[in-house]
Amino acid sequence: MKLIFVKDGLVVGQGYVAASSVSITSSAPDAQEYQLEDDSLVDIGWSCTLVDGNPVFAPSTALQPLTPMTLYMAFTPAERIAIKASKDPMVAEFWSMYQLSVQLDKPTDPNLASVRDIITYLAKPASPGPGGGILSSPERVQQILAGIPQ
Repeated sequence: MKLIFVKDGLVVGQGYVAASSVSITSSAPDAQEYQLEDDSLVDIGWSCTLVDGNPVFAPSTALQPLTPMTLYMAFTPAERIAIKASKDPMVAEFWSMYQLSVQLDKPTDPNLASVRDIITYLAKPASPGPGGGILSSPERVQQILAGIPQ
């Protein structure tokens, strides 16, 4: 029997009970336990909602963290040049954040509102503003947040 542990609507743990004398518990305090009779695929980080009292599990829709190089390559060469040359304080702040992630060798989390907001800002026209006027289209925002290389 497969046990799934859920806290705040997210799967935080799982385990298998091979014998009735075996008991497992979650290390997450106050996690709810659900038993699955089959070996359905469920992974840590998946969401859990109750439908008619039964748990329904779904893969996370969260975007993966972007390494500094992945984020860099998600921009076209023209976009990178425009970002570096921009005098706009918001664009300069984005470039500073990127450089800090390079120095610390830390990924950028595209799920953070601040990251999403600045990438969206880059897609808005500079005139009439406010916007960076860097990206060629609003569709580029999701491509960059997903780390799709250009």
